[in-house]
Amino acid sequence: MNNPARTTIVYALAGGFLVVPAAMLLSPYLHWATALKLSLWADLAIYAVLLARWGRMPLPRVIFPLALLLGAAMWPRTYTGFFFLAAGVLCWIRSGICFQGAPLRTLAAEAITVLGGSSLVMLFGGHTSLSWAIAVCLFSLVQALYFFIVPIHRTTVEKSCRDEDPFDRALEEARKVLEGY
Repeated sequence: MNNPARTTIVYALAGGFLVVPAAMLLSPYLHWATALKLSLWADLAIYAVLLARWGRMPLPRVIFPLALLLGAAMWPRTYTGFFFLAAGVLCWIRSGICFQGAPLRTLAAEAITVLGGSSLVMLFGGHTSLSWAIAVCLFSLVQALYFFIVPIHRTTVEKSCRDEDPFDRALEEARKVLEGY
């Protein structure tokens, strides 16, 4: 989980093929399109948590964009708008909240990954469950290119990967608690 590009690829394979079965589980209770939008929202929400972790950002910073997208998922007859909003929320969370810096490079990376992934969804996304699973998987796979175009600073990754002694970490937390009283 320390290498964002590799984890995104693994997540793309797992999440891409779990979105459609999740929608099938929800479809007896909801309309198929709403169930698919909710399962896509859940897929993006889990990925947003991973992005926040990699960017060392607190989770509440990604709640508003995800809540906005959840509202769009529940709104009836907003299929195309939901997909455009989902791509925008992904860009917002990834480049606007979690990984800020080098605006031209991040703009180019977002354009390449979102437009490339969206074109694959348009090409492979169809009317069958298998084609939707492949399209979602391919969209998620293209998102791993972001981390090759905009590399994460090694200090951020090293801080998250550093193996500290659990006793020292607990001692530091105890000191923080005692200083508060």
